[in-house]
Amino acid sequence: MKIFYNNFAQVKDKYGLFRLFKKPTILQDAFWGPLLFVASKDASKNHYEGKGYFSPAKSLIEYIIKAGTEGPTDKQKQFYLDLQADFPAYTHKIKPLIENEFRNWKENFFIKDFNKEFKIVHITIPRLNHGPASWDMVFETVHDANHQVIIDFIEDQPRSVLIDG
Repeated sequence: MKIFYNNFAQVKDKYGLFRLFKKPTILQDAFWGPLLFVASKDASKNHYEGKGYFSPAKSLIEYIIKAGTEGPTDKQKQFYLDLQADFPAYTHKIKPLIENEFRNWKENFFIKDFNKEFKIVHITIPRLNHGPASWDMVFETVHDANHQVIIDFIEDQPRSVLIDG
């Protein structure tokens, strides 16, 4: 892995002027591509931000990878690969949760074709070194262009749905 610095214009667009005098740390990773390191006073909240191809969606998505200065691990890479391979099973698990949440606003709501009605746009990839992995997926939907659907997981089980906008 090679660390280099990004240009000012890209960072200013993302973080505003407060980053003017601090050069961002960019990790160029062979698997993930360029990743922006975001440090926190609480090291357990350090993470990387990037975007990459998500094969089930046939599109780019954004991701946050929770990791320290050492960068993402091989386990996190495998997590991402496994998620893509098992994506139909995940959509099957979350479909009833999303339907129930939408029924709070739209009576008799039913998902006819998940892949046409929902588009994954973000994944948070957890640290995988201890304890149950807590992570999320975020979707846009044709049912409400002003909101995103956030699914929180513990390990491979969906735990909650939030429609946020």
